[in-house]
Amino acid sequence: MSLFRALLLIVIALPLAVGAGTPGVLAQAPLPGPTLAQPAPPRAGPPRAAPQKATPQRGALRHEPIIFFIAKGRPDACGPGCDTWIGAEGTFDPDALKRLAEFLAVPGRQQLPIFFHSPGGELQPSLAIGHLLREKRMTAGIGQTLPEGCRDGAKADAACRNIMRSGREMPARLRISGGVCASGCAYALIGASTRLIGPGAKFGVHANRVIARADHADDIRRAGAIARQAAESQSYDLLRHYVTVAGIDPELIDLATRTPHNRVHWLSREELERFGLVSGDFFETRWFRHAKPDGSTFIIKSLTQVLPTQEHRTTNIAINCVPNTRATVMLRRELGTTENAPQPVVRLSSGEAFVLVFNHGNRSPGATEVRVQPVAGDALARAAASDAIVFREDGVREFKLSTKGLSEALGASPVRCGGRA
Repeated sequence: MSLFRALLLIVIALPLAVGAGTPGVLAQAPLPGPTLAQPAPPRAGPPRAAPQKATPQRGALRHEPIIFFIAKGRPDACGPGCDTWIGAEGTFDPDALKRLAEFLAVPGRQQLPIFFHSPGGELQPSLAIGHLLREKRMTAGIGQTLPEGCRDGAKADAACRNIMRSGREMPARLRISGGVCASGCAYALIGASTRLIGPGAKFGVHANRVIARADHADDIRRAGAIARQAAESQSYDLLRHYVTVAGIDPELIDLATRTPHNRVHWLSREELERFGLVSGDFFETRWFRHAKPDGSTFIIKSLTQVLPTQEHRTTNIAINCVPNTRATVMLRRELGTTENAPQPVVRLSSGEAFVLVFNHGNRSPGATEVRVQPVAGDALARAAASDAIVFREDGVREFKLSTKGLSEALGASPVRCGGRA
């Protein structure tokens, strides 16, 4: 079971729902139609814009279930050499994952990029779709797909949605400026291996609103406000873990929690780059600590590289601290689609603190491999006190990784990592 899938099961199993909308579901309220009509204007180059103000959000959760369809445009309509893509329009409803999985079962479709135009929806299917996109190593972007016969507008009207449901490949335009992915949609997009957020596309986040699931409503009522707050805190911790595994800095969730659930924070270009949602050839997250119910601690960092094929490959470095057990370091590496040859030896080192050598690992579904090595707790402490940890793939590439946050993560562990409680 992949780290992504294990995390997803934990999120889905929470007895409290996260979001705003229909009781009994994990949901995030979508944005009202009028907000979609105010896209950010296109910009040339990567501007250093000031953070944008949160936009008020009104209305209850209303499902216009997300529709998936094949669109074909002019040459390079969806990027260099790309003229065919998957359009995705509407809110993330409970059956969205099932529909997308069936849609992608048609040969050739998972090689196409998918472009979302969505105000949000329920959190469970958003996370599950994010996992599916990563498992299939798909590219996802933000953009509004306008098939022939559809009127221009912030969102598709009933007649346009009927065209999208036709099941055929349809001539269409892809409008990046004006495309929206907010609330729950953000987590689906984050799951993709490669993310495309062009000038004028809008990516928005906000705080979750916690409501009781129908099958646990009485239990939550009896538990009271303290249990509710604990569940909310746990849900945010799990979302930080989810985005870190995907290669996004967990401070994105900190930003979301500071934005009231009835407002939306639209990220500036500078913020998109800072959190790793759009990046250059290399991006690394900070170290993030996740405490597990069994008393163990998981400390994780991710780095994302752009391969010569322009594929994005994310590697997770995870320190697993278990009481009375020697700590281990796990590398979970995504492989490029052309990486079929034996993989290089990987080394992690930090001066004289430690040198870990990871020989060939075990391959798992989804073109990934996992390598694990034990490490002494005092070696981790020495590494955390250094300026950098060197990540090297023998004969291929080498990176210096920041240790920012590692000392704090080790110090906050309820047990001495690699030692006794």
